Formats: sequence, structure tokens, C-alpha cells
Amino acid sequence: MNTERVHNIDQQELQHLISVSTGFIDAYIIECYNQVPMLIPQNIVLSAQNAGTQADVLTWHEVDLPVYAIHHPDMKEGIALVIEGEETTQRFALLCNEMPRGIRLRISEVVDDDRLIDDPKVFQYVVAEGKQYQIPNLVEIQRELGIPV
Repeated sequence: MNTERVHNIDQQELQHLISVSTGFIDAYIIECYNQVPMLIPQNIVLSAQNAGTQADVLTWHEVDLPVYAIHHPDMKEGIALVIEGEETTQRFALLCNEMPRGIRLRISEVVDDDRLIDDPKVFQYVVAEGKQYQIPNLVEIQRELGIPV
């Protein structure tokens, strides 16, 4: 791994430590079009709201946030999850099909899947409860959206 990726991973892991300090992780399972579902910690989701799927920005608290779409392209309406960043200027909206399902997992039940990662927006693949998930690389998603990281 290159140094920049390791630095970004350290930042991401620090952001998630709050949710894993008890041996459990409270997470959301988010369906993604043509990909395995995402698994993200609930504590990085600041808000959820109905949104049209054609929008490039989402206005939240009078701030326009860039949108990262993972919804099915035929959907006209979806749910926008406001994702926290290290800085308030690094927030963005994750546009999905529906409100994600919440789940509480024991950390020991989440196992790395050594499958090849061919998408820079995927941090890691994992298996939990017998199902495969992707952990998103939030820094790379921010970079793709033009957010300074």
C-alpha cells in the first residue's frame, strides 16, 4: 500500500472507532446498484431525507452538498444520507434506493474478504452473517466528488 492510502485508512479507522468501542458496531446496510451492499457505521450518517434521484446536489442546513449516487437508475425518488466528513466542508450525500437497514454486529463476526479490490472507492470487502459487503473508501468518494481531502 502506498503511504497516502495508509494515511487515509488511519483517518477512516479513527472516525469509526467510536462505534466499535463496545465490541459491537452499529451499522447500516445500503443496497448499491450492480454492486455488493455497503456496510457503514451509523455514527457517520448525520441525516436521512427523501430526495429526487436526478439531483447533483442536496441542500442540507442551507449548504449544498455533492451527491454520490448508488441507487438503481430507474428510481425517481430515493433517500439521501448525509455523510459526515473530518471537516464540515467534506460532507456529502449518499443517494440510495431506500432507507438502509440498521444492524448491530459483533466485531468478531465481521471478517475480511480477501477478494481483489478493483474499485478505488471500495476500502475493503467483508463478510458478516454469511453475506458479502463493501466498506466504502470515503476519502476516494470525496475526491471523486471534487471535495478537498
